[in-house]
Amino acid sequence: MKILERHILGEFAKVLLVTAASLIALFLIIDIVENADRLIENAVPSGEAVKFFLFKIPAIIPQVFPMAVLISVLLSLGILNRYGEITAIKAGGIGLIKVLRPLIVTGIVISGFVMVVNEAIAPPAKKAVDRIEKRRLGHKEPSHFGREGLWFKYGSSIYNVRTIDVKRKTLHGINAYGFERPFRLKQHVTAKSAEWKDGWWVGRDAVVLKFADSGEVEKTRLDNFVFADLNGPEALLTAEKNYERMDLYELRNYIKALEAEGYDTSRYLVEFYTRVSFPLVNLIMVLVAIPFALTTGRKSGIAAGVGTSVIIGLSYWIIFGLSKSLGQTGVLPAVVAAFFPDLLFIAIGALMFGYVRQ
Repeated sequence: MKILERHILGEFAKVLLVTAASLIALFLIIDIVENADRLIENAVPSGEAVKFFLFKIPAIIPQVFPMAVLISVLLSLGILNRYGEITAIKAGGIGLIKVLRPLIVTGIVISGFVMVVNEAIAPPAKKAVDRIEKRRLGHKEPSHFGREGLWFKYGSSIYNVRTIDVKRKTLHGINAYGFERPFRLKQHVTAKSAEWKDGWWVGRDAVVLKFADSGEVEKTRLDNFVFADLNGPEALLTAEKNYERMDLYELRNYIKALEAEGYDTSRYLVEFYTRVSFPLVNLIMVLVAIPFALTTGRKSGIAAGVGTSVIIGLSYWIIFGLSKSLGQTGVLPAVVAAFFPDLLFIAIGALMFGYVRQ
C-alpha cells in the first residue's frame, strides 16, 4: 500500500474509532439511565452490573457501525478536501478512485466483521444478559422459541404455537397441554388456527383429548374451541418477536419446517434476508459517502459532514423500514424487500461518482 493510501486510510480509521466508540458509549449511557434504578433496587453487585451492560455491546455494534462509517468517510475526506489535499492529489495526476480503493476494501471488511458479530457473538451475549436478568432482576423468560415454534406457559397450560401474527390477531398450529398437580396431563388440545374474537382466542377445527385417572382417553372434535386461559394479542407481542433472537442457521431451519407444513413464511424470510443485506450497508455507506465528501467543496466543515450523514442515514432507515414492512406483508418478495434499499443506495452512489472530478 502506498504512502498516500495509508495516509487516507489512517485518517479514516482515527475518525471511525472515535465515532464508533462515541455512539456505543451513547447507547450504553441511555441503557444505564433506563436500568440503573432496577439494578440498585435489586442490589446487583457492581461486577454483575458491569457485565450486564458490556454483554449488550455486541448487539449495539451492528446498529451504530453504518452511521459511524458514514460519518467517518464524510469527515475524513471532507477534512482532506478542505485543506487542499484532494486538490493536490488531482494535480499530481493520481486517480482518486485508485487512491480511495482501500476505503472500499475496508468497507467490505467492516461488513464482514459486523455480520460475524451479529450472528456469532451477539446471540450468546444476549443469552448472558437474559441470565443476569433472570438471576439478579427476577425476570422470568416467558417463552422459548425454537424449530417447533413458540413455547410458553399461561395459567395451568403449556402452549406450543407454530406462528403468531399479532397484527392480524391470529395463531397457527396450536397445541395446548393442560396440567393438574402433580404435573399430570389432563387435556391436550390441537387446533389449526385461532382468532381473537370478542375477547377470547377461538380455535378452529380443534381436537380435544381428555385423559382420565383410569387411563382412558376421550376424544372430541369441535369447530370452535375457546382457549380460556390464554391472554390477548398485546400480551403475545414480545413473544412474537422471539424469532429475531435466532441466528441465521436456526432461523433457516425454522423457515424450512414451516414451509414443509404449508405456513406463510414471508415475515421470517424477510428477517433472514435482511440479516444478510443489512451488514452490507457498511460498504454501501462508504460508496455513497465518498462522492458526497468530494463534491461538497473545500468550504464545508465538520457540521456539514455530520448533517449530511444524518440526512443520508435517516433516508436509508426510512426506506429500509418501509421495504421491510412491504416484504413482511407479502407486497414485495422477501429477497426484493431485503436488498432493495442496498441496491437503491448503490445506484445513488454510482450516480454521484459521475459528478466527481478525477
